Amino acid sequence: MRDRMAHRGPDGVGLWQSPARDCTFGHRRLSIIDLSNAANQPMVNTAGDVAVIFNGEIYNHADVRRELEALGKYRWVTDHSDTEVLLHAYEEWGLECVKRFYGMFAVAIHDARDRSRPVLHLIRDRVGIKPLYFAKTSRGEWVFGSEIRALLAHPDLSPAMDPVAFWHYLTFIVTPAPLTLFKGIFKMPAGYTITIDHTGRATSRQWWDCQPDASTLYSEKDLSEADAVAELTRLLKQSIARRMVSDVPFGVLLSGGVDSSLNVALMSELMDRPVTTFTVGYEGQEDYNEFQYARRIAERYKTDHHETLINGKEAQDFLPLLVRLQDEPIADNVCIPLYFLAKLVKDNKTTVVQVGEGADEHFLGYWWCEHYRQKYESVYQPARKGASWFQKLLARGKAAAPGVSGEDLEIQRRAERGQELFWGGAVCWWGEMRDRLTPSAEPFRGTIDCPVEGLLPAGHQTLDSHAVVREYLAPLDGRLADPEVLQKIPYMEMKLRLPEHLLMRVDKLTMAHSIEARVPFLDHDVVDFATRVPAAYKLQNGVGKSLLKKAAAPYLDEDMLYRRKQGFGAPMEAWFSEGDFGPRCLAAFERSELTKQGFFDNAYFTDMLKKQIAGRGGYSFYLWTVLNAVLWHESWIMGREDCL
Repeated sequence: MRDRMAHRGPDGVGLWQSPARDCTFGHRRLSIIDLSNAANQPMVNTAGDVAVIFNGEIYNHADVRRELEALGKYRWVTDHSDTEVLLHAYEEWGLECVKRFYGMFAVAIHDARDRSRPVLHLIRDRVGIKPLYFAKTSRGEWVFGSEIRALLAHPDLSPAMDPVAFWHYLTFIVTPAPLTLFKGIFKMPAGYTITIDHTGRATSRQWWDCQPDASTLYSEKDLSEADAVAELTRLLKQSIARRMVSDVPFGVLLSGGVDSSLNVALMSELMDRPVTTFTVGYEGQEDYNEFQYARRIAERYKTDHHETLINGKEAQDFLPLLVRLQDEPIADNVCIPLYFLAKLVKDNKTTVVQVGEGADEHFLGYWWCEHYRQKYESVYQPARKGASWFQKLLARGKAAAPGVSGEDLEIQRRAERGQELFWGGAVCWWGEMRDRLTPSAEPFRGTIDCPVEGLLPAGHQTLDSHAVVREYLAPLDGRLADPEVLQKIPYMEMKLRLPEHLLMRVDKLTMAHSIEARVPFLDHDVVDFATRVPAAYKLQNGVGKSLLKKAAAPYLDEDMLYRRKQGFGAPMEAWFSEGDFGPRCLAAFERSELTKQGFFDNAYFTDMLKKQIAGRGGYSFYLWTVLNAVLWHESWIMGREDCL
């Protein structure tokens, strides 16, 4: 199990078994802080009754260590290992120790200080930067690890698809925690702990959340916009500095957008050498490349800049490996260039990079934030209060009305049913298209037996993806300032899209090359501040991320601050109609067991795919979401290496 994850830790291996032989830890080490052998894991305390393994970093480990050293209670065997700080912090403060940490971590702690009642604790960091998967075997053994592939090495676990999780995957392009697409294998939600006692009983607890609340929201009297800009700048500098703690070379993934460019600018102020930067692009696809902007930042801040170009063939040939590296599908084509960008980092002997995830989510940076604000006011709110003119038309049997979009009708239906307006920033199959793709719910029906008490919400067990959304948003009822949707958007993203989509694509594709990615915009001080900042500071006159752009104004040219957001992805739209990629995808779909088992209206999907191949598309997002699952099923469930 340990060695299936050699790519996550090429610098060392460790194995430990408790004296009572009730627990075994295996670890692969990527050496970043304290490179000495004394800092190897698993790490055990002096008495031999507490053992710890963890993946990630504790950035403020030196501060916590000084606090522990002042107690005079612990014998230290390393110079500056954050693992040893974690070990002794747990001895001193128990599970509450995690609240003292700034960092990213997935942790397992075996505590046998009460020898008759040993316990195992599993911990995932606040925002879910690092993954942690677990399962309980038919013999009652608990297995856990940083990747699903490790769990499947256990002889009592075999890969099978969870049909209920598949239903939600088609909606959200990922499975909501604690579900995975593998039946019987689960992932810890962000900000949770699981404790397994000596009888094998497992209970969960949420130890951190960032729920917005009108009572804690800053007013303009409390915090002027100018003061908010100054405070955000201070917090970002502090966050970036924390993530520069490293005993190995580090750099920045630079797209040329506001977030990564500001990251470079602020880091350059904190360093006495050039920042190392990395950028990726596609051959012959200038619409997808941002080299000119990345080069401007590299020149302005005199960075040690590196670029790589990939072509369509090598990117498409990579897809079968991508399916394996993801463990479970993440239907985001950004995974493709991210893999090659991480390779560039590795080839240039850099081990740690800072990335820009989280900025758009917390500061309302996407175009659809303003879009949903408008829909909230013009369609959703009126529909909640009473019948609108197009509702009356529908009641008279009209299929549609002039000037009423399909989206407006869907929003109308959501309002009528008491459903939320915003389901997430990457919702794929919904409304009429979803009804046509999956006309029968029967193949998706199933039961889910989660072995941890209180961890699996009831809504996740239904074939109703809105029930998943309500599990996250229901606790906010009656607690938000208007417009509620602008507080719900960041919170919903924190519960699903960030931890299980954006952060997992970063983790899986950087760790594939033994690269560690750090996310300064998701420092919990930054998150807490962003949660309390008025939405009017973030979204102004239709311009998203306004507060962050004003913080970046001293560092970036105005045309870079306010240019149209380009995004970072693969040219999938063109790929389907060029070369043999589209026909290969069609062949993979037609031979898939999923098509034979009745999950889809096969004719509807193949017609859509054929239109895309013929150049009459616009469907690549929908197609890739289904095809990603098809290829995953071929590879992981059917065991076919040549899945495409």
